[in-house]
Amino acid sequence: MNKKKVGILSLIGYLGTMAIGLVIGNIVSNLLGENVLGTMGMDTSNIIYKIIIQIPPTVFLIFFIKKYYSWKDINLTWQKSNGLMWFGPYLIVLILMTSKFILELSKNIKSYDTNTYMLVLLIFIGTVMAGFCEEVIFRGIILNSFKSEKSFIMAMIISSLGFSIVHITTILMGNSLIDAFITVFYSSLLGFAFVGLAMKMNNIWPLIVFHALWNFILMVSQTLELEISTAAGICNVMNIFMAIILWIIVIVEEKRKCTKKTILAN
Repeated sequence: MNKKKVGILSLIGYLGTMAIGLVIGNIVSNLLGENVLGTMGMDTSNIIYKIIIQIPPTVFLIFFIKKYYSWKDINLTWQKSNGLMWFGPYLIVLILMTSKFILELSKNIKSYDTNTYMLVLLIFIGTVMAGFCEEVIFRGIILNSFKSEKSFIMAMIISSLGFSIVHITTILMGNSLIDAFITVFYSSLLGFAFVGLAMKMNNIWPLIVFHALWNFILMVSQTLELEISTAAGICNVMNIFMAIILWIIVIVEEKRKCTKKTILAN
């Protein structure tokens, strides 16, 4: 089976197992006497529901990678790369977000009980699985399955659009149609910037860490009604500039490599 077919199969499996997670999560919530399907509340039941959704695709992707790929094939190995410098702006944003988050937590820490800490832990587990799955499937498997010397641009487009479009599924988790499209829009900004980073770094671990912590901070802040750092808004603007800059650099570099190989071949 060629790389593109394997990539398509992985995406079908990912979406299919996520659908299975939705069904299981809804069954569990009904058994517990709470129907959380179609609600965006951040209580314990809803968080457990969201974790259940993420378990099947996480298990599927780990199995799929072991069967069809090596970790290196999808940039899941730590390797020396000059491209890591491009992650610098996102690292700064993450530090600012984390600092503000810790500060806000410390203001109200005396009012938190065991249930609160358990809820935070559940959110962390869910966001780690979601961050891992989305980066692996779109910036790992899909990007590298469709990428070649002649079709790397199309691979980047498929990876970016796939990542943004899949967020329309937030409708099933309580988002209105308008809110879902807003989510798709902001996801597309992040997607186009992150696919450029994935091409430059050849390493998606920093993207997984950022994705997981970003979602964790936003969800916990929403749940505990904490003030969010202004860096969250800055990041959306930064994504636009990073996407433009990185795409230009990647396209120029890849075209140069292709030209050089053609000259050497002749």
